[in-house]
Amino acid sequence: MASTVKGEQCVSSRLGICGVCVSNPAKYTCPACSAKTCSLSCVKTHKNDANCDGKRSKTAMVHKEDMDNLTLLSDYRFLEEIDHKLDDNHRHPLRRHIMVRHGERQSLPHFLQRLKSEAWNRGTLLKFMPSHFVAHQENSTRYYFKEGIIRWHVKWIFHQADVTFVDRNVDENTVIVKLLSKYLEPNDSLSPEESEKLAYYQSASYGKVAVLMQTNEKGSVPAFEEVFVKKSLRLNLANKTVIEYPVFYVVLRDHIHSYLEYEADDHDDLFCEKEQKEEEEDESLGYF
Repeated sequence: MASTVKGEQCVSSRLGICGVCVSNPAKYTCPACSAKTCSLSCVKTHKNDANCDGKRSKTAMVHKEDMDNLTLLSDYRFLEEIDHKLDDNHRHPLRRHIMVRHGERQSLPHFLQRLKSEAWNRGTLLKFMPSHFVAHQENSTRYYFKEGIIRWHVKWIFHQADVTFVDRNVDENTVIVKLLSKYLEPNDSLSPEESEKLAYYQSASYGKVAVLMQTNEKGSVPAFEEVFVKKSLRLNLANKTVIEYPVFYVVLRDHIHSYLEYEADDHDDLFCEKEQKEEEEDESLGYF
């Protein structure tokens, strides 16, 4: 007991007087700003008055003559912490595709690389999202070597009806209007609820309906471009950039100008598919 009291007295004499109450001997030193305090109440007062968080800056400049073993140990642990953080990000399923190390290149499975190459031969720049994205997981587009064709995953958005459909294994040589007839002409493949939503479209003739594709080139403002419904899917995708699969917006021609003149701002998510994200980071998404 006596040794403990003696130790506290030595610390107090070495630290001097408390810088907050200026009456009692100091017992503590703030790791952040080296302020001297004597009690918990003085520590709290110091943090409030000086707006100090009490945490030592791990990157603060330390002169060589002031370094000791504790300083070196702290720096070593700081470097270890950074290394562990980078390793965790590289292993994390939602971050590993954007935490590309120097000299590394992202790679695609062979069948997707072949699909991308065949699309390129047809004049289509095909890009893939990281594997944890919903659009990548649901994409069923494949290249069939024996047939020599691409069978596309196609999404249809009937914006005025607020309904979405998906066609899978669509032959690239299929004419757009043939695909569209499935939804513009009453048939048994649609549920009563879907038919009811599409009634306004079905009551209009083909000439009163337009099919648009959103062009989202890097470095340009997102815009819509009308496709040729009497041409095949392959011809319509030529000279286009497709991310995962083509998405077509079916709109009434009376409303087409509001789409063709559309310019999206940073806060407009009217036509953007919502993806589950973690915290916002200042890192760009790496497409394959």
